[in-house]
Amino acid sequence: MIRALTGYSTRNPWKVIALWVVLGISLALLSPMLLARVTQSQTGDFLPKSYDSAAALRIAEDDFGMKPDATTVTVLVARTDGQALTAADQQRVEAEAAKLAQRRVVMPRKDDEPAFLVPDRSQTPRVAPAMVAPDRSFELLSAELTGNAADEGVQGVYRAFRDATVARFADAGMRTGFTGGLADAVDTADSHRTAATVGSALVMGLIVLLNVLVFRSVAAALLPLLAVAMIGSVAGGAVAVAATLTGLKLDAGTPGLVSVVLLGIGVDYLLFLLFRFREHLRARPEQPAREAAAQVTARVGTAITSAALTIVAAFATLGVASFGQFRSLGPAIAVAVLVMLLGSLTMMPALLAACGRGMFWPSRSLRRQPGEGFAARFGALVARRPLPMLLAALARLGALAAGMTGIRMDYGLGGAGDRTPAAATAAEISRTLPAGVSDPTSVYVVTTDGTTLTPGRAGGPAPPPPPPGGGGGGGC
Repeated sequence: MIRALTGYSTRNPWKVIALWVVLGISLALLSPMLLARVTQSQTGDFLPKSYDSAAALRIAEDDFGMKPDATTVTVLVARTDGQALTAADQQRVEAEAAKLAQRRVVMPRKDDEPAFLVPDRSQTPRVAPAMVAPDRSFELLSAELTGNAADEGVQGVYRAFRDATVARFADAGMRTGFTGGLADAVDTADSHRTAATVGSALVMGLIVLLNVLVFRSVAAALLPLLAVAMIGSVAGGAVAVAATLTGLKLDAGTPGLVSVVLLGIGVDYLLFLLFRFREHLRARPEQPAREAAAQVTARVGTAITSAALTIVAAFATLGVASFGQFRSLGPAIAVAVLVMLLGSLTMMPALLAACGRGMFWPSRSLRRQPGEGFAARFGALVARRPLPMLLAALARLGALAAGMTGIRMDYGLGGAGDRTPAAATAAEISRTLPAGVSDPTSVYVVTTDGTTLTPGRAGGPAPPPPPPGGGGGGGC
């Protein structure tokens, strides 16, 4: 089977390359639409039904009419001069909130994006007053949007809603702040966008630089990355198609994780083929390049297949996990790795056969056998003195791990390490109200005998009437 795939690819390289290019471009355009249909917007639906939080979600949906994919944003409104809100200010805030609740927020879209390929997340949020601070320094509004906080479309809708809200209250002489899970996710993504872009560029640049230094060739440096990108596009579409056919629901973060895995293993497999191809050409300078490509890829393809199937089997075991995100992530990555394996056995052999010795131009390294390098000398040293080298490696790893001593992880809004606007708003709220107000957790209490539930039976006193002026109160 492996020899049949690699043999056909090296005999018909341009047909194979053209097929992968067409599939890659087509599925890159269709993937957003396909993935939108198989993406689960409510993270809680991935939980086993026996979990308390999953049961609470069903109660909220069935008995209280809440949307299963609702996400709440807490909006802080205060006077710009720092004075306490007056009754007139509070009425103005609530009037503006009512207007916002009637305004449809349109999802921004790039000019070059066809409308039918991009899922439309436009919606009319539910906006309502939540509570007024005891010192009347601010009022909180509750804005409900629908969709997964990790969905870029939902994040775009939130940005449009945030900008419109800021502008509306600014005209009234008031400032606003936003917090909650969605607001924190968007602020974190925005604050890290530049770092992520620079980091990705540096990683890609480093890969290209290392390839140039090793192969002394522009083609050998760039073609593997282009091949991985093309195969990755096909893999993303294959994951969406497989999920559609099987009814599997994916998390919004799955495509990003799939891309990371494919980049690592794809570059590894393709560079492995390049190294062996160069060695073969050095040993047999008179052999035609296509024949050499066929022999190398057939032999190396066995090792690549073994490695890929091991990864597939490892990720496929997540299909029996109780947590739904893992149960869908494992098979998704397994399908993507299978596509990368297929690309490694077809597209890369076709590239080697099509380029031949030109793959390593303008390097002249094919004409001479390289001398013993640093890696060979270091390997010989490890073989001669295994125990001292093992102890030295453990010592270095221990020194590096020592940097983790005393580290404290904080996943809450407004943590010590957070510097986002959402975290600042959460911190401002927590100075006056309980910290949970920023991102509230609802508790649902039901009777076991089907009778009416009263505040007294729930274990607490009846709630006090709301204060004059309409300020609502929070509760569970």
